[in-house]
Amino acid sequence: MKLETAIAALPFAHERWVQLAGKADLRVIKEAQKSRELPRFGLHLHCAHDDDLRRIQKVICSLVRQSHAPVAVLVTREEGSAEPDGPDWDQVTMVSGVFSDRMEGLRGALEAAMALRAQWVIPVDAAMPLPRHALASYVAHLLSEPGPNDLVLLYGDEESPTGQLSKKQLWLKPEWDSRMILSQDYVSAGCALGAEAALEVFGEHEPTALATLYELVLRLATRDPSPAIRHVTRIVAKTEAMAWCENGEQRVEAVRQVLGEKATVSSGPFGTVEVHYPLPDPAPSVSIVVATRDRVELLRTCVDGVLCDTDYPNFDLIIADNDSVDPEALSYMDEVSADPRVKVVRWPHAFNYSAINNFAVGETSGEYVCLLNNDIEVIETDWLSAMVREAVQPGIGAVGARLLYPDRSIQHAGVAVGIGNAAGHAHRGLAEGEPGYFAQAHITRGASAVTAACLLVARQHFYGVGGLDEQKLAVAYNDVDLCLKLRAAGLNNIFTPRATLIHHESKSRGMDFAPEHFERYMRELAAFQDRWDAKRVVDPWHHPRLDRSQENYVV
Repeated sequence: MKLETAIAALPFAHERWVQLAGKADLRVIKEAQKSRELPRFGLHLHCAHDDDLRRIQKVICSLVRQSHAPVAVLVTREEGSAEPDGPDWDQVTMVSGVFSDRMEGLRGALEAAMALRAQWVIPVDAAMPLPRHALASYVAHLLSEPGPNDLVLLYGDEESPTGQLSKKQLWLKPEWDSRMILSQDYVSAGCALGAEAALEVFGEHEPTALATLYELVLRLATRDPSPAIRHVTRIVAKTEAMAWCENGEQRVEAVRQVLGEKATVSSGPFGTVEVHYPLPDPAPSVSIVVATRDRVELLRTCVDGVLCDTDYPNFDLIIADNDSVDPEALSYMDEVSADPRVKVVRWPHAFNYSAINNFAVGETSGEYVCLLNNDIEVIETDWLSAMVREAVQPGIGAVGARLLYPDRSIQHAGVAVGIGNAAGHAHRGLAEGEPGYFAQAHITRGASAVTAACLLVARQHFYGVGGLDEQKLAVAYNDVDLCLKLRAAGLNNIFTPRATLIHHESKSRGMDFAPEHFERYMRELAAFQDRWDAKRVVDPWHHPRLDRSQENYVV
């Protein structure tokens, strides 16, 4: 392990990994071709009228010099585009005809690929040469993990230049996430399209033309029933610096075309997309549960924010008092309980976060339950509305908010299991306005877990998985455990930055690593690790090549 860490820090360590991974994939292909037919791939390049011929030639070189040869390199061109030529063009098949744009060219290439019995097509453009082992990566993956019959799309990771010779910006991507793809195009670059399925999508949307590859990916992904899509943990595309956050308006329009009247779509930060689902009418009832003990200054800020600065039309508040003794706190709870939306319940026992909240949820009547820490400060009126909009979508388990420290840096933007051999807060410490790792803290997406400092879940789902674990996870990791149980039940958890609040983390109960809590924490850590194999598991929204010891997503 120490040797691997040392090698990873060396110049050109990434290039070394790419070469080793490519050799491993070629060995898989060589062994398989002795006894079976290999998957057949075509590569497609579209030449637009304003493309630079030198760049076209560079891309062509990358296509014809793949370490595993494609069935064909298919080139389409537009009216007015120059006739490309060069030493590698004897290996290129020009698709007959002139095409109006890249997507029409792709359709022509898909038809030509099908005629050659190619099951897959990888579209590229003049700004995206393929890494030498890109095609081998996909072929080896299909040989090793064939996938279901409805597999329609493969995608991988990408690299772009940073201006430093030996350093690349690596986008090491999450597994397929049907919510994240609506927020950000993390799939299109270097993706492999199932040729038959892609052609069917073109046919389904005639006479309206598909405008972008991203729109095609979205329409493939949203077909009914949902098809299979797989991530390959290899570098399959070389993109230009900052290409990931450019052309945001095109992405907004693609999502708008696909969702239609199902949602309102607008531009998000760093070229991302914001999808605003409508609230049901009437809005479902939400019971907000706040566990507390003394610390009236925290409780007052939290409760005032809920009662006075929350625009959601249908909620009530349960304050679960864990044996408070401070007269001011007790007086405040008596005072606020005069509000018809507020109910105070008593839990006069030793601190057990899971037990307190399970007890309080039993006192609720809402269709949804929102667990909210007493050290949360409301700063945006629509926080609860934003969470409900996501929670009411089909198949959703828990929804979590973006939580900021008082200095406005990120405290919580989803939880990734396996970080620290347990679970870590993704992107913790990132300045609020910084993109961080490809804007992952700024988009609504799936997550393995979200923190119960602000967590919304349908009451029936909370009870369906047994609530919080009072026995083995009384204080730590109970929220992550709850979320993983929801995922195990077939539900998806969601992180949404559209709900943003301040979290004065652990001011009420203290830190887990304090000496008086350490033994209990270590016991709960071991229970969590054993239950969810946290020492070995790779979170679907993390990546095998990312450093498990850090929350800020570095190789």
